[in-house]
Amino acid sequence: MVSIPYLDKADLAPLADAAASWAALPAKYEALQREFEQRVINHLRGHWDGDAADSAFVTMGKARTEYENAATEAERIGKLLQDAHGEFAASQKQLHTLLDEARNDHYKVYDDGRVEDVDPRWDSPTASASPGLAEERKKKLDSIVSRLTRVLEVATAADEAASSALERDANGDSQSFNTSVYTTLDSVEADQASALMNKKGRLSDAEITKLNLLLSANKNDPEFSREFAVKTGGENMLSKYNELMSPPAGTTLSKAQLAQLKQLKANLGTTIGTATTSDDHRKGGPDPEITKFQNDLLKAGQRDFNANPTESPYGLSGYQLTSSLMSEGKWDRDFLQDYGDALITAEKNGANGGQNPDAYWGYPRTLGTTNIGALDPMTGFMDALGHNPDASTEFLTSDATIDGEKVDHLDYLLKDRHWPEGPGYTGDPANPSGYNNLGHAMESATSGRAFDDDGAPVKHTPERAALMKEVVDTIGGDPSLASDSPRDALRDSLGNMTAEYMADVQASIANEQGTIKPFGADAHLDMGTLEPFISTVGRDPDAYVAITEASQANTAIWMQEVAKGGSSDLNAAMENVAYPGGVVAGILSDSRDQAIFEEHSASDKDFNDAVATGDKWAGRGLGMAVGAATGTAAPIVGTIAGWAVEDIQAMVVEQVQKDTTDEAKREAATKYAEGWAAVGKSSAESVREAVEHSGRQMTDENLNVLAGSVEQAAKSGHAAGATWNSSVNGR
Repeated sequence: MVSIPYLDKADLAPLADAAASWAALPAKYEALQREFEQRVINHLRGHWDGDAADSAFVTMGKARTEYENAATEAERIGKLLQDAHGEFAASQKQLHTLLDEARNDHYKVYDDGRVEDVDPRWDSPTASASPGLAEERKKKLDSIVSRLTRVLEVATAADEAASSALERDANGDSQSFNTSVYTTLDSVEADQASALMNKKGRLSDAEITKLNLLLSANKNDPEFSREFAVKTGGENMLSKYNELMSPPAGTTLSKAQLAQLKQLKANLGTTIGTATTSDDHRKGGPDPEITKFQNDLLKAGQRDFNANPTESPYGLSGYQLTSSLMSEGKWDRDFLQDYGDALITAEKNGANGGQNPDAYWGYPRTLGTTNIGALDPMTGFMDALGHNPDASTEFLTSDATIDGEKVDHLDYLLKDRHWPEGPGYTGDPANPSGYNNLGHAMESATSGRAFDDDGAPVKHTPERAALMKEVVDTIGGDPSLASDSPRDALRDSLGNMTAEYMADVQASIANEQGTIKPFGADAHLDMGTLEPFISTVGRDPDAYVAITEASQANTAIWMQEVAKGGSSDLNAAMENVAYPGGVVAGILSDSRDQAIFEEHSASDKDFNDAVATGDKWAGRGLGMAVGAATGTAAPIVGTIAGWAVEDIQAMVVEQVQKDTTDEAKREAATKYAEGWAAVGKSSAESVREAVEHSGRQMTDENLNVLAGSVEQAAKSGHAAGATWNSSVNGR
């Protein structure tokens, strides 16, 4: 690996001079060729004949060709050196920027790559005890280390590729000019990586390290990824991946070797995904070679790959291997549609028409001793959709035709399909239910963002809003679809989706004055299915916190809008905004009781602990509400960010943190601890903040009256929501 001091201090000027010198050579060789033709060949032609002349002219013709070859080689070497200089200069610039950032943020970067936090605040007991400081500093440190590693990987791959290319003699004849040298480092690195993937026999640890370096440095590069995929081929790609992930029986891998293979899975999956999208903007349409590569992957899905033929059965099917890789990176939308249809077709034509995937995808297929991958390929495909929002929206709103019968994708996945349970089927010991992966796809499809993307909100399109309504109507009409284990693994994702559409939720409850507006297209949610939907979803602690934060954020922003506006009846307008948030809180309070006392699926501690990991929805909810109010999806700026996020998170903590585990306390919980008083108080605080930051002039007496009115509206909503939820659930 290129070292930090070497890259930091490297003088790249000689390399730039060499590139310029080589770039100038073709013109000189061409001039020599013209002079040779004019002064030698043309001078002799017509004045010399016979056998000796014929032989001489043949030799002179070869010499002329060598001038051309010399010019061609010089041009290509010049381009290669220029490309290498560009790579090294870019890496060096990124390193300098990173080192400056680390220094300014009080992190010390050592020559060997270690990074130490030397923030002087650690020496202050008061400062170091500040909530969130440790997490904030750790997050920054991890970011610096990750980016530093990436810069060094790119520089190392470029250095080794340039060295290899300059030593290469493709003609195999050192006495002749080389007309087939590389012109880009991408081509060198793609050749090196594909050679490793096409190598016969298992790769050594050093070769796996080399492959990881090449893929990690170039996995998001369309040119490299395309060349690598085309040169490796779809079937060879899956065969070698299967072999690497399934070492021979009796092989003991160290932790470091397992970590390398897991890294390889991520790098290879991202690289292939990039390859499938490399022709998205190509003039003239899709690249035929990439289309062939994708078709080869689809075709290979139908066959079984045996990693060790003498130890049969040992390995996975093409679908299982492709889905394992597919859980990483961005993949082509059309390919994902074709792949999903093929996967569902295989299941429908398999055991019990898709109702027994355990048997269909299980024995004799087995994971290797690495346990990397998943026996159920649908889980990896769902995570692929979860990372590709456009593809997930299209797939979950469309259907497939199998044996003349239309199969609705969402219905099949949500209602009809049996999802095998266990970490062997999902590939994730922490989430042994495939419904968790289905939830990722649904989040992506309705939000327009990857399920694990914490970036800026994306305005809801009509297609995504309509899908959200379909999900609410389906599960609200049949809550068992998200109630019983293992289906309850859907709830955290459904909670995020509810938080995402909080404006639509609150508007459907009560929006007489039309104050609350959706973030983009309106989902037109129906209260008849929305209330049982929230009731079911809210039993999950993470979902409970996400919905609570988003609801309070939405209420706070629309109160801000009302306060800034010129409503003739401010009290009525504020009550109209406060009431829906109260209803949501009431439904959730009762749902929490159900989770603790009826389902026994969660405890107070689970709900309280969820606050620590779920606070992102205060900021995200504010962002969407501000976007809806202003008509933009811009980040939150100005005073709103300063007071609202902090206050809303504090309200959520107060509302969520309770102790009702003792059955004797339940009577009190249903009246007070469930949130009746808390939602009133939080609404009153929100309206005071809204008025204060709006610039509106109001006496203390009038503000107290307004706050009391809003508090009562929120409490009324809470009572209505809790009462409705209890009656529906027979309590």
